Amino acid sequence: MKKLKILLLGMSLIFSTTTFSDVAEVFTWKAEPGKDAELIQAFREAAELHEKEGAVVSIEAMNVGDTQGTYQYVLRWDDVISWGVSKDKINTSPEWAAFGQKYAPGSLGTMTASITGLNLDPSVKANDYSEPFVYSVQVWEATPGMAQDLLANFMIAKSIIESTGARVEIYSEGTGGNGKFHYVLLYDNWTEMGKSFAALTASEEWMAFQASSSRGMTGTLVSSHSGQVIN
Repeated sequence: MKKLKILLLGMSLIFSTTTFSDVAEVFTWKAEPGKDAELIQAFREAAELHEKEGAVVSIEAMNVGDTQGTYQYVLRWDDVISWGVSKDKINTSPEWAAFGQKYAPGSLGTMTASITGLNLDPSVKANDYSEPFVYSVQVWEATPGMAQDLLANFMIAKSIIESTGARVEIYSEGTGGNGKFHYVLLYDNWTEMGKSFAALTASEEWMAFQASSSRGMTGTLVSSHSGQVIN
């Protein structure tokens, strides 16, 4: 029942707005031993095709929070209409048919997960992710009946964190998920991330937020990881 309520809430959030900036599809891959370079090359060839069809592609090497040799292949579009048009092109593309013949399934790696994410900020576009970056992600599950409170806390934290040099994006899970939220911190490089974390540690405003008695009641942190764009 708890998961059903969270799923229904996530659906209501998804359909409460008619258009979204930054619709993302995330495919997580584990490379076969010794096949990392070949898998990344296959990703780059796939990215050329996806970009012809209107997507913005990020190839990401996962860092802390996952095992070595794990990658994320991320597609982004400006809105759900662009997403649908691009997906239809895949079904009729002779280039994709040739790509599928070149790489036998499972020969370079295994896809371990896939999920759609919807950015809750309507001002963000897919091209806002066109430059290389490093990132840290926290995945949160809202306490039943408290999703709006969780999002309110997210926005308070966003203001504080962005004052230290981060860019913060918040996603709601779509297909492949069950209503959780992904809280994403983006930086130009690891040095900038380190400086931001250090500034947060020294921030009285951040410490007061962390100590808030209501903060921990609105949701549960279920996982976290970091990584960097390599394409």
